[in-house]
Amino acid sequence: MTEQELTRQIIALRDPMFRFARTLLLRRDEAEDAVADVVARLLRSAERMTACRDMRSFAMTAVRNRCYDLLRQRQAETRRADALTAFTDPVAANTVERWEARELVRQALAKLPHRQREALHLKEIEGFATKEIAAMFATDEAQVRVILSRARCRLRTEVEKLMDHGTK
Repeated sequence: MTEQELTRQIIALRDPMFRFARTLLLRRDEAEDAVADVVARLLRSAERMTACRDMRSFAMTAVRNRCYDLLRQRQAETRRADALTAFTDPVAANTVERWEARELVRQALAKLPHRQREALHLKEIEGFATKEIAAMFATDEAQVRVILSRARCRLRTEVEKLMDHGTK
C-alpha cells in the first residue's frame, strides 16, 4: 500500500473515529480534539503504517487509547471540581420528540460502563463484526457477545428508568 492510499484511508476514517470518540468521551469538542490528534499521528507515521494489515481496526484502537488518556485527565480534574457534566448534543434534531428520544438514549448510554458502551458503539453504530471487536479488546468472540448482551440489557433498563423518572 502506498502512502497516498494510506493517507486516503486515514482521512476516510475520520467520521467513524469521531463518532466512536464522541461515544467514549461524551463531549463533541474533546472528541474532535482526540480524532485530530490521532489523524495527525497516523499521517506523520504514514511511512511506517504501510505495513499495517487492518488500518480501520488500528485507527479505532488508537482513538480508543487516546480517549482513555483524555478520560483519565478529565477524571483527575473532576475529582477536584466534582463537576462531571452530562453530555450535551449540539446536533439539532428535526422534531422535539426525536431530539428527546435521542437524548434519552445518549443519557442511558452515558450510564453504561466504558467497555459495554465501547462494544455497543463499535457493533451497532460502526458496524464492526464481533470478531473484529474481539481483536480490539484482546478477547474472544464469546466474551464480546456477553458484553454486548449485557450492554443491551442495561441500556434497556436505563432507558426505562429515565422514562419513568421523566413522567413522574
